[in-house]
Amino acid sequence: MTESQTIGGQAAARRLSMGATMPPAEVPGVRLQRFLGSGAFGQVWVGRDINTGRGVAVKFYLHRGGVNWSLLSREVKNLVQLSADRHVVQVLEVGWDADPPYYVMELIEGGSLEDMLVRRGRLPVAEATELFRKILIGLNHCHGKGVLHCDIKPANILLAADNEPRLADFGQSRMSHDQTPAMGTLFYMAPEQADLQSSPDARWDVYAAGAILFRMLAGNAPHRDQALLSQLDTAGSLPGRLARYREAIASAPPAAEQLPRRDVDRSLRKVLQRCLEVEPENRYSNVQQILDDLHRRDKMRARRPLMLLGIFGPLLLLLATCFFGARSIDLATRTATRELRTEAFGSNQFAARLAAQTLETEIQRYFDLVHEEAQREPFENLLADLIEGETSKPVLERIAASETPLDALQRKDALAARDVLLEHPAQLSLDAYLSERLLQYRQPSEPGRQRQRLATMFVTDRNGTIMTIVYGKAVPREQNSVGRNFAYRTYFTGRRDDLLSTIPMDSVKPLRHTHLSSAFQSTATKMWKVAISTPLWLVDGEVVISGRRETPDRDPDAVFVATINLGDFQLLQRNESGDDASDDNPSQVAVLVEAREGAKRGTVLQHPLMDQLREGGQAMADTTFQVDGPTMDRLLEGGDVDYRDPMAKASDANGFGGEWIAAMQPVTLPQQVAVAAKETAEGAESDSEVGIAVRETANPNALVGEPEGEHTDLLVLVQYRLSEVLGPVDELRRSLLFEGAFSVASILVMTLLLWWVVRRVTTQDERRAAREAQTPTEPPERIDTMTLN
Repeated sequence: MTESQTIGGQAAARRLSMGATMPPAEVPGVRLQRFLGSGAFGQVWVGRDINTGRGVAVKFYLHRGGVNWSLLSREVKNLVQLSADRHVVQVLEVGWDADPPYYVMELIEGGSLEDMLVRRGRLPVAEATELFRKILIGLNHCHGKGVLHCDIKPANILLAADNEPRLADFGQSRMSHDQTPAMGTLFYMAPEQADLQSSPDARWDVYAAGAILFRMLAGNAPHRDQALLSQLDTAGSLPGRLARYREAIASAPPAAEQLPRRDVDRSLRKVLQRCLEVEPENRYSNVQQILDDLHRRDKMRARRPLMLLGIFGPLLLLLATCFFGARSIDLATRTATRELRTEAFGSNQFAARLAAQTLETEIQRYFDLVHEEAQREPFENLLADLIEGETSKPVLERIAASETPLDALQRKDALAARDVLLEHPAQLSLDAYLSERLLQYRQPSEPGRQRQRLATMFVTDRNGTIMTIVYGKAVPREQNSVGRNFAYRTYFTGRRDDLLSTIPMDSVKPLRHTHLSSAFQSTATKMWKVAISTPLWLVDGEVVISGRRETPDRDPDAVFVATINLGDFQLLQRNESGDDASDDNPSQVAVLVEAREGAKRGTVLQHPLMDQLREGGQAMADTTFQVDGPTMDRLLEGGDVDYRDPMAKASDANGFGGEWIAAMQPVTLPQQVAVAAKETAEGAESDSEVGIAVRETANPNALVGEPEGEHTDLLVLVQYRLSEVLGPVDELRRSLLFEGAFSVASILVMTLLLWWVVRRVTTQDERRAAREAQTPTEPPERIDTMTLN
């Protein structure tokens, strides 16, 4: 049985059966090689010129009866007339008298633009624009010869091997003076061309060229969609279809706005839109205007890198200048900050050492004051009367008979003895004398003269019982400490910390040298204070004190004690600039800090803000402020620390917030006192009855690199406001930044002004060129129609 063919195979067989096997006639000088195709009028054969070897195409007109010989002669005549242009298919020979008639043209083997678009779809913008330009050149040549193509479409544009387009199929072409209508192809035909009464116009080819550009960019012809095709198919007659086509194009949105591509630049879109304008008056008048706009587009695009360089070059240079300028300013600022900070830190360290020495000098003056008060003759006589008096001595012995200091505060006979002592004439006499002396130290100082200030003065017997005490202001009887035993206190023992109040009284020995106690907080005022105590011996009715003459080899008969509020030290009453310490925003202040190891280490003992808050009626009894341990260690090591004042947390907006430069220095005892204290410590070290650790000579709070000595439990911290140090640098930085910003702004304004001037001049040149391009030109020379023999 015969094998059945597919539908595609049957169609291919039909085409092969329809193909001619022999050419209709011989063509002189041409060897016909193969059949290319057939149409309504005849066949096309591919051959080769015998003389030149050039490939040619020969078109035979076989069906004379159905041929409009006037149209055919017009096509051939126009092709012959335009054959000099490389963008138009060239006619090489015409055999109009042959049988059948024929003409020979160049062979274009690259196919048509339609074939390429069907194969590739839309083209890249650059390739589409270049093809568009070459098509326009061919059209412009045709129009220059007075020939209007009237049927430009991708199928009528052939592509050579080098992708050069060739205009072909001039069957609908008209001369520029011809008034005969010509039908083009739907969607490539101008709206006004779709009219059987229309007259040929160069703007028809302009519209068709724009439609080809749209097709190359979008992949389909403008306004072509299935809905419109359906309407055209149902329109009936040819006039009806043409009318429907005109209405659809007129009512549709501008074609350029429907172009679904973002890589098409604005100038090319403007060219495309002007080509496809519905109204002929808004369209390009001729092809040359399109070429001029494309040329201006090319110039603008070629100039764009220079324009971008002209705009962004100065801006980049300006940015680089800003970057290096800012970097230089920052480097200079950091260098100046480092130098100023180093200098300020060194100055602050010096100020801390000076403050420590000043405080040491003040302590020495208070030591001298205590010695001087203890050796006044009235004091000696009154003290001897109280200690050795026939009636007062038994009272003191009754209190000393208690087992512990705590027991002395609870035993009835000790309490009764205290009542007697409070009313004893010898105690009252000594009390009156000390009150008078204390008053001298509490009077306001004279202008230009600073007075030493004492908080309290009192005297204990050899067992630690307070024989008399005077206060800065009167206290109730029950709060008076006369008759109470405080043998465990540091001002009596000369030790670093208080002993327990339950320690046996007979195991505690009084100090033998003048002593500065550790800081303690007053139970009444909550102010931090220190006590200076000195042992007293009665020898032949006179008082002998430590360090002034040889002391007896026995326990002291009494201990004289004076207390000083830390805020009363002259150093802590004024800051370094000489302003009052109550200044709301001081730049430099001196602060006292607790040095003893333990939970209280770093506690702020005296600070200008404490006086401010106290004067404002704000109690600070239950609040302590401490410098943290790591900061303390770094300060004692002599490091540069970004210090934050812990007192800044005491209240809002107190003027002590922010960063400070701080330096810390331990306060040492006066030299002769230090030596005596060392001897006391060495003697107490062998005292096994008390059984407690003694104060070491080497102090853990000594600064690294400083010689070891007898230090107090006080540290002087001098802090200087960092913003004051860096103020000149900040001002310089602001000034440099302002000048730099002003310079940058000036350069930027000048750059923009110059760019605006250049842009304005360039725009004016472009507008002038555009006006010149729109100037009407003389119509092309009239060419007579070729007649056929």
